[in-house]
This record gives sequence, structure tokens and C-alpha cells, in this order.
Amino acid sequence: MSCNVHKPEWISLVESRIEQLGSIQKVADELGYARTSLSLALRGKYIGSTERLERTVMKVLGSVTCPHLEKQISPDECISFRERNAPTQNPAEMRHWRACQQCPHACIRKRIT
Repeated sequence: MSCNVHKPEWISLVESRIEQLGSIQKVADELGYARTSLSLALRGKYIGSTERLERTVMKVLGSVTCPHLEKQISPDECISFRERNAPTQNPAEMRHWRACQQCPHACIRKRIT
């Protein structure tokens, strides 16, 4: 019986994008990384931390399902909704903002600057 090991989501997103674009170089360019760095990270051979790369992949290629909007949005959109000032003059937007404060996606990290 084989062991079913799940890949991290960021690796699946990169591999899927490589299939779409046809080259790891094109994906590396899209992410703003060197092809060799991306290749090493995908094979688990990257010497340093891949945390920044993982955040970049999720920012550029990822999406989350917003429970309030009931649709797919980018991690950046999610962060923007959650981190904005409370929209006290708009009841509908205030409900959305409050939902964001309790959302299971609240663990998504802040944008990369």
C-alpha cells in the first residue's frame, strides 16, 4: 500500500502554472524569482527558507473562498478587506468587515512589500 503524501498548496499551484505556461522559466519570471531558485525549492533542495517564496506564490497564483462573499478572491483582496478601517457609515460593508475579523482565513499573512 502506498502512502498518500499531500504536497503543500504552493507547490501544487506552481506545478499547475508550469503546465499552463509550459516552462518553469516563465513561472519563475511571473513570480520574480530565478529559475534555479524555484527549481531547487520545488525539489526540496533549496538551502534557505522558502517562506517568502511560498507567500509570493500564494499572492500571485493562489485564491481563497470568501465565506462572506461566497466566491473566490485573491489573498491580497482578502487581506485588503480584513485590514481596512471599519466602514462605520455603510451597514453592508460593516457586516462584511466584521465577518472578515472572525474569518478562518484571518491567518493569511500580510502582503509582501
